[in-house]
Amino acid sequence: MSFLVAFNGQFSPLNRNIERVMPGVSSVESIYPTQEVREFKNILHSVEDTLPPLNHAKIEMYQKQVKSYQQDRKREHAKDIMTSPVKVINQCTLVSEAMKVLEKFGFRHLPVVNDQNVIVGMISDRELLVPDKTKQCKEIMIQKIIVSDELTSINEVAIILLNERINALPIINRKNEVSGIITLTDILNYVIRSTAFLSSV
Repeated sequence: MSFLVAFNGQFSPLNRNIERVMPGVSSVESIYPTQEVREFKNILHSVEDTLPPLNHAKIEMYQKQVKSYQQDRKREHAKDIMTSPVKVINQCTLVSEAMKVLEKFGFRHLPVVNDQNVIVGMISDRELLVPDKTKQCKEIMIQKIIVSDELTSINEVAIILLNERINALPIINRKNEVSGIITLTDILNYVIRSTAFLSSV
């Protein structure tokens, strides 16, 4: 690769042989500002004096948004945006108890697990509207559910939620245990954070 020396819009080859012959001696000649350069600098200083002061608060806010965006760009998989740890209930839990869990934590969906902590179904506030509150969750839960592993891409998760018209997707680990859950709200939050830097500051 060749190197060039640039000055006032002019380029000349960098003589690298001088360094080999005389170590410590630069091949770039000392350059002194010409009259035109000095006048240009004076103009710059006069313009700087007329500019309004920088709004450091806005600059700091913008830098935070850029940093947040860069962090979100690194988020690629379900494990990066899922809610974890997630509250689960046993399949033998009574409907009345499941309702208390939803009300206490403000959830709308609960993964249902068996005694080995393996997911076996899903229950939502709609299923809990049954008149008989003494039923067990396994009697009213949705048994055929879609789950995903932690390394599924966020795009694929969003497509599944949209195409299958579901509001929550349980995320499981290698042992088929529930490690998290992704809802439409999580997807929307991810999208909003990812585009936050585009908003005006």
